[in-house]
Amino acid sequence: MRTPLNPNTRLRALVQEAGWTGGAFAQAVNSCGNEIGLVLRYDRTSVAHWLAGVCPRAPVPALIAEALTRRLGRVISLDATGLTRGGSRLADEADRAASAAGSLLALHAGGPGRSVFVYRAASSPASTTAGTVPAPLRRAVATDVSAADVRAVELMVEVFADADAAFGGGRARTALAGYLAALAPLLHARRPARVRDRLLAVTAQLSYLCGFMHFDDGLHGDAQKYYQTAWELGGHAGRPELAALSLRALSVQARALGHYSHALQLAESALSTGGSTVPPVTRAFLHGQVAVAQGATGDRHAAFSQLRLAEAHLERAAGDLLLGGYHRAALAHQEAAVHAHLGKRAAAAASLEISLRSRPDSERRSRAFLLSRLAEIHLANGHLDRAVQTWDLFLDDYPHLESGRVNGALASMRSKVRPFQRHSPAAALLRRAQRLRR
Repeated sequence: MRTPLNPNTRLRALVQEAGWTGGAFAQAVNSCGNEIGLVLRYDRTSVAHWLAGVCPRAPVPALIAEALTRRLGRVISLDATGLTRGGSRLADEADRAASAAGSLLALHAGGPGRSVFVYRAASSPASTTAGTVPAPLRRAVATDVSAADVRAVELMVEVFADADAAFGGGRARTALAGYLAALAPLLHARRPARVRDRLLAVTAQLSYLCGFMHFDDGLHGDAQKYYQTAWELGGHAGRPELAALSLRALSVQARALGHYSHALQLAESALSTGGSTVPPVTRAFLHGQVAVAQGATGDRHAAFSQLRLAEAHLERAAGDLLLGGYHRAALAHQEAAVHAHLGKRAAAAASLEISLRSRPDSERRSRAFLLSRLAEIHLANGHLDRAVQTWDLFLDDYPHLESGRVNGALASMRSKVRPFQRHSPAAALLRRAQRLRR
């Protein structure tokens, strides 16, 4: 005989406080699922079942808690939702990963195609104390890991970075996650202080790259966790610039997901964490992201002030930054983002064109993404033929890339061009896109 359900009064009270209809609540949960690569189709009937006492499978309870957290402006725990009866084992196990090594193992355990972690808009290192990093580790003195071992890991940073830039995050994401999981036990090994700090630093760099690969593939919960792990490892290595770059990456992610105020908080915290001792190219990178986040929040004066600072620091830079590859083309991309947020489409298009002309050939994924963005602006400005020509260039790069963002750009192109399919060049573009569609 089936045990009767007990109505979930905790969840009902939270939904009422949120002022949501059943349909609006379901849509918010679906949106949170989309951020971690889940296609959910919940509706008001699903919500009625939850309120009646049905507990959905993991990670849906965690998504419900996150949707309510965003709506109510305070952290809503799983326990507060009344959905803890075996419904979130995987998400809870991941959230209990107390160390960087534990996080890397938990992230790899989830397998490809979906996130272990839920993206939490209110969760970041910057939400504690701005400008702080974890204290450097000061322990151990034996030689379980040698300098040669660490050098071998350091060589892999460039390998994975080049693969990501040329082929997109989807091509090497699973391989890098597995490599990091294999490195995780070494983080606890005894080794000389200099070797230890190098190992922590290079693992932070790889965690950052893996975070970006997950971000590029739309797996935002795991991307966020990899970035947070990179922040932690950078601090433990005594490398505040690595912690700062991780906060900057979290800001980029928050802006992409529409959390503009949080993106600004993270960008400013990154700048504070980096301080005045980081190399000029790093400082430029950080100022540029503050500019983009300020543009997103509508602060025109502050945004352009930060862009000028970024340009000044970049002029004094001695070389490229491996993590992120910051250069004049990247600054022009940030300028385009600021202009776009402020509604200056012509200026945004001009900056995108500068970025494309000066971007290294090896950065295929960035080129494709920028071409897609430029084509959308041309179309919004009423220049259909220029848009079609630009999208044709985008399609030249598309077959070589495995990237959720680039796939999304292709889907966006098809939906935007379809109303013009009676125009011969637009029809030809759609036919070409159909042949390339995965």
